[in-house]
Amino acid sequence: MDTSFYYWKTVYKLDSAEAAGLRNVRAKSVFIRVMDVDNQGPQGEAIPVSAITFAEPVPDSLAVVPVVYIVNHVLKGLSHGQLDTLASNVCRFVAGKIKQAGKRGFDELQVDCDWTTTTRDNYFALLEAIRTQLGNSVRLTSTLRLHQVRNLRSSGVPPADRVLLMCYNMGNLRQPGEHNSILDLHEMKTYLTDFLQEYPLPVDIALPLFSWSVVFRNGEYAGISKRLNPATLSDTVVFAREEQSSLYRLKMALPDAGLREGDVIRREETHWKDLAAAADFLAKHKRKEKFTLLFYHLDNQVLKVFSDEQLQEIMHRF
Repeated sequence: MDTSFYYWKTVYKLDSAEAAGLRNVRAKSVFIRVMDVDNQGPQGEAIPVSAITFAEPVPDSLAVVPVVYIVNHVLKGLSHGQLDTLASNVCRFVAGKIKQAGKRGFDELQVDCDWTTTTRDNYFALLEAIRTQLGNSVRLTSTLRLHQVRNLRSSGVPPADRVLLMCYNMGNLRQPGEHNSILDLHEMKTYLTDFLQEYPLPVDIALPLFSWSVVFRNGEYAGISKRLNPATLSDTVVFAREEQSSLYRLKMALPDAGLREGDVIRREETHWKDLAAAADFLAKHKRKEKFTLLFYHLDNQVLKVFSDEQLQEIMHRF
């Protein structure tokens, strides 16, 4: 088993805690989101969005696995010629970013897309076009959601060398109420118990380490606030909360955070016991084969929540 992290920021610059986190899991590579692809060009065409900038080179000891996130609606209505052009643009952009990272090349490219039955054929055609561009010397991997494991017939199997199963963001983020959409063991068991071992491609696994604050306004989902943390939410002058609840109601507006009086915040966290239980479940139900374990994601604030020993314990459970 190889272990590493996703790096999901727009500027690559490691601080001491992040560098130590990579050393702790004995990472040989780091999976870096290079860009999103979305229809934000002048004519509504697909272009790079939120592309990464390398403020420093990636250390010689680490290989880079570039990750490209493709927004699902980009794939709708594209012709084969347009898909070939998109594949060429993606590969050329990635190659340029790899040079910025101080690397001569890359051995693996990961494409991240939550494809649906309506975009499946175009997504798979795009992967095939990317494969043609890259040749056989570069491993091509595709991300995989839980529902795509269980619903194999309708979802199809991507034409990739491997898949990366994302074991997070599995609940309904937009549904009000007291639940955790990041890591839901019941959902994981429902979608994977009788299906994971039979998946026809080798499966890598990603587990969450992150937390976030989900905002609801008038009973409707209003977004994720990056300005709220447990210390902020504990201010009883600003927030009202029932004991043991994950829901916080604003007593007053917080204009700097874009929040209004009466807004409800649901604090969702990745808890150690759930992470350990997920690792145990996956170890039991996945095939016994060499795989990569990724943690999402490499960030000094995230690393404060989990100790080096806890991350090593998760690794050992596999």
